[in-house]
Amino acid sequence: MRFRYHRNMLISVALLLTLLSEITIFGIGYWNINDTGSEIRRASEQNIARHIESQMISKLNEMNSLALQLEQNDFILYARSFYSLRPPEEELIARQELSSRLEQLHLPPEMVERIYFIGDNINQKNFGKSMKSGESIDDSQIPWIEDLQDAGLLDLLTRYYGMPAYIPEGMLSSVLEEKRGLLPPETWERLNQFTSSIEGHLIINNGVNALNVLSVIVFDERILTAELPSSRIWSGYAGILDENQQILWTNVPEREAMEKAVKLAASGETEWEQSLDGRYYVRTVPVPPYSIRVIIFEQMQYDSIGKWGTTYTFIIFLACSMLLSLVIAYRLANAVMYPYQALARAVWKKENDLDFRSIPEQRFSRGWLSRFTIRKKMLIMLLSSVLIPVLLAIVMYAFLMYRYVFDKAVDLSVESSDHLVTELQSRVERYENLTNRLSTDSRLTNLTSPYLYRGNMDDFTVSSYPGLNDISYFVIYDVSGVAKYSSVFNNNRTLFKLHSYEKNVLEQLEAEEMVWLTGLKDVYGHPALMLVKKLEVSSGVADRPTTAFLQVVLKEDAFSYATTDRKQSFVILDHEGKLIYSHLTPKSFQEAAVSQWSVPNKEELDVQIQQVEGSNQVVIQRGLEKPGWYSYIFMTIDDVYLKIHSMFYRFGLLLVLIIMIILLVMRQIAYLLVRPIERLKQAIENEEPLLVGRTDTDEAQPRDEIGRLVASFNQMLRQIHELMQENVDKEIREKKLVTSRMKAELGMLQQQINPHFLYNTLEAINMRARQYGATEVSTMVKSLAKIFRFTINTGSEVVALSDELEHARNYLTIQELRFQNKFIVRWELDDQAMKLPVLKFILQPIIENALQHGIEDLYGKGELLIRTKLSGLVLMLTVQDNGIGMSEEELERVRQSLMLEPEAAAEQRSRVRNSTGRSSGVGLINVYQRLRLYYGEPLKLSIESEEFQGTTVTIILPIQEDKP
Repeated sequence: MRFRYHRNMLISVALLLTLLSEITIFGIGYWNINDTGSEIRRASEQNIARHIESQMISKLNEMNSLALQLEQNDFILYARSFYSLRPPEEELIARQELSSRLEQLHLPPEMVERIYFIGDNINQKNFGKSMKSGESIDDSQIPWIEDLQDAGLLDLLTRYYGMPAYIPEGMLSSVLEEKRGLLPPETWERLNQFTSSIEGHLIINNGVNALNVLSVIVFDERILTAELPSSRIWSGYAGILDENQQILWTNVPEREAMEKAVKLAASGETEWEQSLDGRYYVRTVPVPPYSIRVIIFEQMQYDSIGKWGTTYTFIIFLACSMLLSLVIAYRLANAVMYPYQALARAVWKKENDLDFRSIPEQRFSRGWLSRFTIRKKMLIMLLSSVLIPVLLAIVMYAFLMYRYVFDKAVDLSVESSDHLVTELQSRVERYENLTNRLSTDSRLTNLTSPYLYRGNMDDFTVSSYPGLNDISYFVIYDVSGVAKYSSVFNNNRTLFKLHSYEKNVLEQLEAEEMVWLTGLKDVYGHPALMLVKKLEVSSGVADRPTTAFLQVVLKEDAFSYATTDRKQSFVILDHEGKLIYSHLTPKSFQEAAVSQWSVPNKEELDVQIQQVEGSNQVVIQRGLEKPGWYSYIFMTIDDVYLKIHSMFYRFGLLLVLIIMIILLVMRQIAYLLVRPIERLKQAIENEEPLLVGRTDTDEAQPRDEIGRLVASFNQMLRQIHELMQENVDKEIREKKLVTSRMKAELGMLQQQINPHFLYNTLEAINMRARQYGATEVSTMVKSLAKIFRFTINTGSEVVALSDELEHARNYLTIQELRFQNKFIVRWELDDQAMKLPVLKFILQPIIENALQHGIEDLYGKGELLIRTKLSGLVLMLTVQDNGIGMSEEELERVRQSLMLEPEAAAEQRSRVRNSTGRSSGVGLINVYQRLRLYYGEPLKLSIESEEFQGTTVTIILPIQEDKP
């Protein structure tokens, strides 16, 4: 069994499950990000659209309201009167009075650039005033209605009366250029100055009224730009189209881009993408009740955490998770596979060393994992290596999602709050402007003096003051604080007492100064928010103006329509922390606002998350600059918690799915890994009742399959050991009998021949032969003596290879003299192998066979090759001759004789000697049997022969330098 393979397989499965789980978690998180981001983006778009729509409507209402008010007699009286025919002093007083009345409107310079009141003809005086510089416009730059009519410009100018209209460059000047030379020079110049001042601007005029006066308001080009969201929270542009798809106003820097958007809007498109100085998402928003449309260009924002940020975070965390999973899987997989590896090593060692000692079962009981089965171990390993990184990933992604969702929710809340604060500030300015416009109405101010004309208040037109619908009532007081007029209970004006309202505050007011009063009650006894303005009006006596007060009381829901978002509510506090206004909120919201107002350094805590009325709220603090108030906007984010719960629910389902997959994978792996072990264990355990009794108790046995297998294996080893011990004892007895017999035979041989006597006799013959010059006899005797000495040396069965070769040389020396140069010998010896130990008498018998059976009967000169070669861990000995060789039948018979057992080989040797008197390969068989007994299985002996070509015998011996 390949234990390393299975360990790596377990680790790979754990890593694969971790990878798939991480990718799935990332997919869920990415889907949550996109879903939340899309929803927040849609909400942001709706907020921006509502804000722009609200601000545009508010500004258009204000523009129309201003235009209607300028149609009142107080403003057009100068232009319709024939002051050209009156004394200059009277005209100057009327002009100053009109200029003063315009200044009392407190029109911001970023709203109105110029105002014109144009009379019918030369008998009337025209009036023009620059609201930026506060200076009057010279009469030479203002034409009369007759001049406009003669030049053909009146119809063009008044075509879209009663509503804002954009006068593009060249619209009037091109027509006027055609009239050059047809009009008097001074008339043409007046017209040219006038058209130049209004072209490229947004204007509004009410046409030529029944009194033959044309009023023209030229708005500053910034008037609508200021109504767009702050660049801090929004990047984009806008444009306004009238009902004829003409551009009324735009701040888009590229005219071509705006014209392209106009064409798409005219074709019915409501949403598209367009390139400007980047990619922009463009949509159209209708603005009722006006027949206009707003085109909004919003720069496309790519959410970094939802795109690249999350991808980078995922890659980094995936690498860390995979590394953690690898470490856990590697450690636990080694622990799971340890019994396999330990058992394999123990079995392998016993197999090679014939070690019959029992395997220590304590080795398989180490560690806390040994108490579990293999299946449970793999389950623990997979669950630990997969679930730990996955749980960490879920925690990390949940944290990122939590941060992302809450950050986005807070960003959206802050954005909505900024829009709301802008709307609240706009409403504050609107009520102040309404108060300013009311203060300029002579029908009200004339009531404060008995010397001035008092008009019929029944003719008081509410339509010229659109904001009157948002107020409860207004009252005009004289210098003594006596009510002179009230829009309610006018028949019982004694109900109204000005000095009951903050008398000290009112006395400190300067002329034309306005103050907001809070924490007071109106005439109905309800808490109310009111405006009081100190007026300086004419008393009817020259150079003796008088003081008056205008009180405007707002309705309880005056600020309620500042937001239509159901998730949004707000509380307004004054600079002392007193409640000014609460928008449909329980008292707990008011208490939360007051508690946050009372915190030191509250400006640093402008955004907080609190729980109010059991609901999670984002509380944003913003200041309202002009009154010096604080607004606290509450945005519920309970839906965010629902999204987070939904996200955790998805992660929980993913965990359950991962555990199910792990159980399924574990079952398959366990089947492949454990099933063979269980089969082996069962097979062994089925034989255990036949074995000799067990020594281990049930409590001491390991519980897993490997531990049980070890116990069964030890029991089997004990049985095998007993059987082998019996067999060994039997063989020892037989060997003792053979040894005794061999010793008896050797003793008899030694008694017959005294080896030392024979060796000494041979030496004496050698010396005598040399004395008589018998060289050949001397050589033969000397070699024979060496052979005899090597033979009778009983010290060891193993000699150095050099000694074995020397013995072969002595034998060949005798045979060369015997055969009288019938053959030659070639030696190819490896010097590195000379000292290696080999068994004695292994070369000489093979050489003898080669001479007797190969070269002796050869016709011609024989050749004998003796080669030794060291190759790695083996020694190769080769004896090759060019003799007569053997046929295939003879070669096969010799090879089969080598495979015989020693007893059969001995019988065959005896049979061959008795029949032929020659050994006929008996020496080769003897050598092989001795080599096989000594070297065992690693020994290899091969015989190759071809008839009349020669024979080659090769012996391959394992190197055993340390073997005795």
